[in-house]
Amino acid sequence: MGPMSISNLDATSISGSAKALVKGVALIDLVAASKNSLRQTDLIDESGLPRATATRLLDALCELYVLRVDRHGYYELGPRVAAWGQEYMNNLDIARLGMDLVEDLVKLSNETSFMGVRDGSNVLYVAAVNSPQAVRPSARVGSRNPLHSTGIGKALLAFAPEKERDSLLAGELVRRTENTITDREQLDRHLAEIRARGYSTDDIENEEGVRCVAAPVRDRHGDVVAAISVSAPAYRFGDPQIAEIAPHVLRAAGELSFRLGYQAQDDDAAASKRKEST
Repeated sequence: MGPMSISNLDATSISGSAKALVKGVALIDLVAASKNSLRQTDLIDESGLPRATATRLLDALCELYVLRVDRHGYYELGPRVAAWGQEYMNNLDIARLGMDLVEDLVKLSNETSFMGVRDGSNVLYVAAVNSPQAVRPSARVGSRNPLHSTGIGKALLAFAPEKERDSLLAGELVRRTENTITDREQLDRHLAEIRARGYSTDDIENEEGVRCVAAPVRDRHGDVVAAISVSAPAYRFGDPQIAEIAPHVLRAAGELSFRLGYQAQDDDAAASKRKEST
């Protein structure tokens, strides 16, 4: 959709003071869409608004930090628009964006695939596609599990900034199975190994008889905001199967990261970025 102007905007159903809002949005859209900086006279000409109306609206939009005008009289988007844009990006429906990737992992592996995000000190599962096999993991969309004992949770922890990770792991590390890592120093070493290889595993640490491999999903800033996993009963998901599936999980997580706006960096640059974030 191209930029709005008053001449091409169908606002016949809008009446009263709301018309001023429509006119203001048209001015914002012109500023956002223009490849060149625009002065007030340019905005008046392109919007088709009366000079007095355009001046009044532009002044109000600048006072509200929706637009800003530099000392040469050129208009650009203001900081409030940046805040709105960030909030929009944060609220993208990540499950919808990556559902086909989760489905593809199930077709490829014949096992269950999950997508999860952090919810406090827990993993919140936002997408799940069950294995067609009768015996399969029990997690479901909307359920939660601890970060420290799950494949998705450890992927989220491993790539979190150090201060954030310390805060999340400040309390007791609850034992879920005999294999759950409950010693903080041991867990820190394990998370370092995850960062080095790029993906995490859950070796019967959260649910009896279940193993998992998971990979982190990054947003456009490079922050890890989710993870994708494949989980299966341990008797059919040994080390050879995990080694075979891990590259596919990494590719799925990488594709979802790309859809979220992340631009892949080389290993040295990525490592440097993670170090700076801590």
